[in-house]
Amino acid sequence: MGKRSGVFIAIAAITMTILIWGNPITRIRSVLLPEIPAITPSIQTYSNLNLIIDQTQLLNHVSNVSQTRATPDQKPPIRNYITQVLTSYGLSPFTQRYNHPQTGSLAAGGINIISELAGSDSAAGVIILGAHYDSQMGSPGADDNGSAIATLLEAARLFSEASSSSPFTKTLKLVFFDQEEQQPDGSGLLGSLAFTQLESNIANVQGAVILDMIGYACHVPGCQQYPEGLPLQNVPNTGDFLAVLGLSTHTELIGAFLGSAQTNWPLVLSLPIPQATLRFFPNLLRSDHAPFWERDIPAIFVTDTANFRNPNYHTASDTPETLDPSFFTGSAQHIVNVVATLLSQSS
Repeated sequence: MGKRSGVFIAIAAITMTILIWGNPITRIRSVLLPEIPAITPSIQTYSNLNLIIDQTQLLNHVSNVSQTRATPDQKPPIRNYITQVLTSYGLSPFTQRYNHPQTGSLAAGGINIISELAGSDSAAGVIILGAHYDSQMGSPGADDNGSAIATLLEAARLFSEASSSSPFTKTLKLVFFDQEEQQPDGSGLLGSLAFTQLESNIANVQGAVILDMIGYACHVPGCQQYPEGLPLQNVPNTGDFLAVLGLSTHTELIGAFLGSAQTNWPLVLSLPIPQATLRFFPNLLRSDHAPFWERDIPAIFVTDTANFRNPNYHTASDTPETLDPSFFTGSAQHIVNVVATLLSQSS
C-alpha cells in the first residue's frame, strides 16, 4: 500500500457505519449521503457452493511471497509463483507489459498478471478482483500486500473448482498489479493505471474489488489509530474491523459487503465517499482503486487501514508471523463470498 498519511480524514467527516453481525449502526451521518441499500446475499452462493477458505493454504501463500519485490530484478520469482499457482488450478494467466503510463518509458514500466474465468453469460459483464504484488523496498510485504496476493490465489482455487461444474453468471478477472508502491520518480499506481487505460481490460466491467493489506489486526484498546483531529465518536479503538471504501454512487458494491456479514468474520466499517469530495482529499486516491474511480468504473477498496493499525507498515518487520490468522482468514472468506455474490448476479 502506498503512503497514506491521513487517508481517513476526509471520509471520517462524511460517514462511518460499523456493521456488527449484520446490523448497521450509524455513528456519523452526513446529509450529503443517501441510505446505503444492502444487497441480499444469494443463499446458493454460500450454501450450495463449497467456497471455504483453506487457512493453511492462505498462510502458505503469504510465506511464499513474503520477500522484497520492489525492483525489476526482484519481481520474477513472485510473478513465476503467481503464474504457477494459477496454472495449477487450470487457469491460463497472461501478462500485460506496459511502458510507464505517464512518461512512456519502457525501462520504468512494469508487468501486470491477469487471469480470467469465463462466466455463463458474456453479456452479464465482468467482476474484477485485484491487488498489487509489489512491495516497498526493504520490506518483505507480508501484509502489504502478500495478504491480498494470497487471497486472490485462494479465490482462484475456489472459483475455478466451483465453476468447473456450474459456471458463475459473470466473468471473473483476477488482476495482480505491478508498481502500486511509490517509484523512484515519485509516481505510483502505475500497474492499475496502465490496466485501466487499455479498453479491452475494462470492457463491460460491472465492478472491481481492490484489496490492499487485509491480514493484520490488533486487539488491545487504543491500538487502532486515527489521524489527529478526526471528528469521530464511538468508533473502535481496537483494530479488528475491515474497512470498505467506495464512492457513494456505487453503493451496490458496498452493500454487497453489508449484506453478507457473518458472526465469525471481522466487523465491516463502510465508508461511502461523495465524488465531489475527492478533489479536496487526494489521500483517498492512494491505492489501485483510484484509476478505476477516475474512469468511473464501480470499485471498492478493502483494507485493514495500514499504518493506522499495523506498526510494521513499510518496514522489514512486515513478516508473516505478524499477521492475525483468524482475522486474515475471516477477511478472505468475506471477500470471496462477496465476489461470489457479485458473480452470481445477472445484472
